[in-house]
Amino acid sequence: MIRRIAVLAFSVGLILTAGAGQAPAYWYDGPRWAINPVMSLQFGTISNGVTLTDGSTTWGQPAEASMAIWNQYMDRVQFRVIRDSTASTGLGNGTNNVFWSSSIYGRSWESYAGYALWLSSGSAITEADVLMNNQLSWDSYRGNVRSGAIDFRRLVMHEFGHVIGLNHPNEHGQTVAAVMNSSPGNTDTLTSDDISAAQFLYSVGGSGSVSFPARNESMDFRTQLETKYRDGLRRGNSTTYVDAEGDIVWLSEYFRYRVNACTHAQAQIRVFAQIDSTGTFGVCGVVSSSAVAFPPRNEALDFRNALEAKYRDDLKRGPGQSAVDNEGDVVWIQEYLRYRVNRCSHAVAIDKVFAQIDGRGVQAVCR
Repeated sequence: MIRRIAVLAFSVGLILTAGAGQAPAYWYDGPRWAINPVMSLQFGTISNGVTLTDGSTTWGQPAEASMAIWNQYMDRVQFRVIRDSTASTGLGNGTNNVFWSSSIYGRSWESYAGYALWLSSGSAITEADVLMNNQLSWDSYRGNVRSGAIDFRRLVMHEFGHVIGLNHPNEHGQTVAAVMNSSPGNTDTLTSDDISAAQFLYSVGGSGSVSFPARNESMDFRTQLETKYRDGLRRGNSTTYVDAEGDIVWLSEYFRYRVNACTHAQAQIRVFAQIDSTGTFGVCGVVSSSAVAFPPRNEALDFRNALEAKYRDDLKRGPGQSAVDNEGDVVWIQEYLRYRVNRCSHAVAIDKVFAQIDGRGVQAVCR
């Protein structure tokens, strides 16, 4: 086993300014995890039963929340947690210890608030420990850095970035806003640079093994669906902030991620990253093209409602009118795409969807 000790820490009181909108400039050390890192949380209780500023009642809560944020952007591995672990601590003991310490395994803390160390064998990280300085004052909060107590959440999020193999981009000639800078400063969660780094190391990548129809054909279906609702079903208009193109583009992307092994949350994060121009991420896995499973309808409708809020609140789009309501969009676009990925032509898929709308039952796919 090759021993690697990474001097990767957060310096107390050092706040680096970093420009936004730069090209991704993350930095990683080389080795990465081949299996899920199981982190043994050993922080114990908060003294005197104090509730932290963000509402946390244990130190483990913001630690787990930080790992969950990293997990959203990693496909090949996921952080796993053992709560309130009583395992012995020590580098090389086969346990990924996360704990308070009065020293860095016998070395002085100097100006460090947190420290991550890991071991590797070849190209694989095999063990990683995170030590947090128990000589300092801590809290857990959001927003800009405050005087007094250090924000535990962003600090431990930074250290978990080291655990997965990332280093400090600002120490390698880069100027970016990132939690992984040697001091996150006022950055209190992952930025596009941090996310790109996690995706680079641990994303499956690619567009998936399940192919979706050409966008012009999907748009033609959406146009015909509008006519069907207006003229055939005699539906009146409803207000929507997502136009027909937005419906097709983003529902198609959501379903593409879902049928290629992404969860509801992973798919929504990926779609909204495209909308926000922070990147186009790969799918979450490779599935058999003979077993295409679409998501439950309630999850797809949850996504459509979130998309509506995204267009209205973030993109500041004005309201429009459509005879097809949100549920109709989700149900029938999903059905159209389900037929298409199961070898139905554009025309046949439309006929099968409209047969359902007309009450003639669910039509078989074309395989």
